[in-house]
Amino acid sequence: MPPPRSKSFSATLAPTDYPYNFTEIVSFKGDFDETVRPGEVVNPKGIAYHRGLDRLLVSLSPFNIDLGSRSQILNSISRDGARGRFSPGYQMYRAVESKIAVVPDSGPPLAAGFTPGEIFLGRGPLTEISRLSATGEVLNDVWVNLNEGTGIWGGLCFDTEGEFGGRLIAVESNGKIYLVNADGSFELLVDMVLRLEGVTVAPSTFGRFSKNIIVGCEGSGDNDPHGGEIFAIDKDLEIGMLANIGYAAEHLEFIPPMGGTYYQNQLAFDRERENRILCVSSSQFLTRGGRLIVVNEMTGELWEVATNGSGYTQQPVGSVPGRWSTSGFYVQGTELEAGCFAVKQPRLPQWSAWEALPGSFITDRAPAAAPNFKGELVVFGTDQSNRELFINTLGAGAVLNEAIVSDPDTSNRPPDPVDPGDWEGWQPEPGGVRTEYAPACTLHNNRLYAFTVGSDGAINHKYYTTEEEQSPATFMDPGWEPVPGGMLTGTGVNCANVNGRLVVCALSNDKKIFLNELAPGGRYWSGWYRVPGGGSTNVTPSVVSFQDELYVLIKGLSSNRILLKARSVDGNWTPWSELPGNGRTDAAVTSVAAGGQLYVFIKGTDRRQYLNVASETGTWSGWQALPDAKLSDIPVTSAASGDRLYVFSRSNQDQQLYVRTAV
Repeated sequence: MPPPRSKSFSATLAPTDYPYNFTEIVSFKGDFDETVRPGEVVNPKGIAYHRGLDRLLVSLSPFNIDLGSRSQILNSISRDGARGRFSPGYQMYRAVESKIAVVPDSGPPLAAGFTPGEIFLGRGPLTEISRLSATGEVLNDVWVNLNEGTGIWGGLCFDTEGEFGGRLIAVESNGKIYLVNADGSFELLVDMVLRLEGVTVAPSTFGRFSKNIIVGCEGSGDNDPHGGEIFAIDKDLEIGMLANIGYAAEHLEFIPPMGGTYYQNQLAFDRERENRILCVSSSQFLTRGGRLIVVNEMTGELWEVATNGSGYTQQPVGSVPGRWSTSGFYVQGTELEAGCFAVKQPRLPQWSAWEALPGSFITDRAPAAAPNFKGELVVFGTDQSNRELFINTLGAGAVLNEAIVSDPDTSNRPPDPVDPGDWEGWQPEPGGVRTEYAPACTLHNNRLYAFTVGSDGAINHKYYTTEEEQSPATFMDPGWEPVPGGMLTGTGVNCANVNGRLVVCALSNDKKIFLNELAPGGRYWSGWYRVPGGGSTNVTPSVVSFQDELYVLIKGLSSNRILLKARSVDGNWTPWSELPGNGRTDAAVTSVAAGGQLYVFIKGTDRRQYLNVASETGTWSGWQALPDAKLSDIPVTSAASGDRLYVFSRSNQDQQLYVRTAV
């Protein structure tokens, strides 16, 4: 018998003020034009992220074909949407929604005997499960047959918390939940006698239902009273109704605590266009770690279930964009299917030794650095004695020492990261500009723009260009000019090239955060406007482009936390969110993107340098102390040229600027 109707543990909240913003990654067309018919729809069903391959694996099914045919195929998809056939000699039956589970790299499933990276998926035509290697080799066409039921529509997942022995959890569409061992033996855990879709395991942070198996009920039709109910099952088989979204639960997914990128399958039976994978960027999940996403198949809506440790809430968090043609179970057009998070651990840099920039330049302000269009790294610094702006340039042909360090013993450190002879040497900026504050610079439209703040608080800029016959680069007319808008500030500014626009960020004298944007082509500015959603700080904010979004990073005004607000390509903003890791600083934050990752640096309250890295999936490392950190009272500065990362710091001992590099 199904569980008796009971009250949900989750109180329903009003829809969020920050709904998910979706971007289409890939649409599916043409895969079955020859095997089925021209223009046959390509329906994405199951999806999983394979960390070892750094690819999405997706099951694709035709619609207008006999259910008994073995016609589903697998695709491997990169984050830029490039796709190709995976395991081309293998196919699944059309009769099932082929769900996919990948053995994680660590945790209870490995202790249970599973091999990291192996792939398990619903083969059909009934409850048969196949086992594939990470490269797509078919290890067992029928690894296990659960015998009863009409298919593993309910889903596959691994017990990542260990309460159920680290085994594979297989959910049959009519309510049977199985635990499968690494040798293919299995046992029936419970029969809920419901049309189930969606299965996951709650993390240890999920309150009273932590480490429970969580399943969703799609329901057998529009009038099924259990449709939309979400159940939690503990190891003693106590079952509670965690939440109830009211209708057609399809997929369940917990938001990773250190972040990740979410991918959602959408299909359409009635035309090709909506057969696609949609993406929700990692920046949208920084305040949402540990929550449960619930996908409504028939309405295109998504919900979140959250806990404060004791109570639970459920809240609508958005709908997929575009046309929707499903009216209910009797008229199905567009639908949402499985989803997954891509979570890739960041690559932590290994650093060269610190080396002083040649020239005995003394400063008490953070420098600024960026490459020009020739790849020469240009560094701006403020002279401590007279506040004059100076320039030093590292030639694009500089030979860098590739040796790296991880040993804090300085006797094991390599020689110079950059040959001192490759620097042009410190030269006064030709315009003779002076500033009390740290400068800023970035490359935009093949011009290196520099920004300074005058003694009156006015924000000025000048572009820095390189003619083909000139080296080093020289400043060109029109010289220093005020940034339009008349804003005054009491700190330095920061800048970045974001989606073709030069974005300048500054603080007003009342500590509010403002932006001004130079349009593509450099012909006009937007004018100063306040970052939506408020926010204040007392040190220079940082702006950077990451994953096609504008990131604004600040030090919390009183909390000293490191906070992020992001703007999507559609112009929507996230709320302020703390970067994972509980970092604290009393100085400006610096950030740079290189090699597909984002690097955020702070000066800790102990005056040492710390780093937090976001991977290509937006998964954060947490704060890591830089080895052999320089004690400094001013923030570090970071820059990138190609995939090479540069960090500059002023030493408290001799007030000189030092540089180190990583790849």
